[in-house]
Amino acid sequence: MKIGILVYRMCGIGGTERITAEKINAWIEMFGYEVVLITKNEIDLPAFYHVNEKCKRYNLNIQTKLSGGISQYIKNIPKGLELYKQVKNILEAENIDVLFTNMISIDSLVIPFVKTKIPKISEIHRSNYLYNKKGWLFKNPIISKYDKVVLLNKEEKNYYNLKNLAVIPNFIDDDEFNNSQTIKKNIIISAGRIVVEKQFDHLVDIWFRLSSENPNWEVHIYGDGHSEKLNKKIKELGLETSFKIFPATSEIKSKMQEAKIFVLVSKSEAFPMVLLEAMQAKLPIVSYDSPHGPRNIVSNEKDGFIVALNDKSAFAEKLNLLINDATLIEKFVENQKSKLELFSKKRVMNQWNDLVLALLQKKTTF
Repeated sequence: MKIGILVYRMCGIGGTERITAEKINAWIEMFGYEVVLITKNEIDLPAFYHVNEKCKRYNLNIQTKLSGGISQYIKNIPKGLELYKQVKNILEAENIDVLFTNMISIDSLVIPFVKTKIPKISEIHRSNYLYNKKGWLFKNPIISKYDKVVLLNKEEKNYYNLKNLAVIPNFIDDDEFNNSQTIKKNIIISAGRIVVEKQFDHLVDIWFRLSSENPNWEVHIYGDGHSEKLNKKIKELGLETSFKIFPATSEIKSKMQEAKIFVLVSKSEAFPMVLLEAMQAKLPIVSYDSPHGPRNIVSNEKDGFIVALNDKSAFAEKLNLLINDATLIEKFVENQKSKLELFSKKRVMNQWNDLVLALLQKKTTF
């Protein structure tokens, strides 16, 4: 079987790029399938995360702006037609059996019409919690033409008036859990793009409440973005020595293994990969109840704490509880084993394979 995967980019750091690379490798290494990767926005930039060398790659270098409302949609139409033509040529030349894409905006509306006999699967990696439902009224008739639209958790289904929905979570390599180091430092860690949606300024406020009581602890954030305002706030509150921001790194696994607690304060999350990575590194978690991902990964008071969205006081209370209770940390880490089995690579990739085989069978039946 030959699988096509159409994405915007693979050179960046992020959960979407990471899980895409992991899926490519799994299709090749677990199932022996051929994989053709198509990136829309790149020329010849290398993938940030490791991709099996057997994966064939096309870089289209089609640049579009994806925000700006209906006027921008209209401006993007010529680029959408270019995308249609190039993807069609690749699908025909490579004899692709099934196509996956995580495209959004006008790009997501073009793909269903390319080589309609080939099953196409749309993967939605973000939460639709923050998006205007009205915007989907004109999209639904087209998005419904995908053979499947795959969401990361069942609660996201409430935002889509579609009959072609499926739910498959992201996965983690649970074999690495037992290899995680046990010698850890007094570090509270978080990771993600430094953007408004991640609300790292909340974490500064939370740490300001706790820092004087816990002078031997530090907070470390790993991520790229606009950190000027965040650094200014850290300085104003006198937290420079205990609250540190580092660039995004490919060594985030080892950085997590050095820490003792992971925290997440995002405004919304569909399925934050960093929470699975944190469990893999044996880190108890304190997270906002960000719609709707964290609650589908962390079991409150069993392997971490889920706190009401934007409740800084409650977050500080739970974080301080973990800081001062090593036994509770051990309990949470022990309970994470079964959770990682639930989101194991083997289990989740078999769900993907079953979906693909079912769609191919359906196509050949008609």
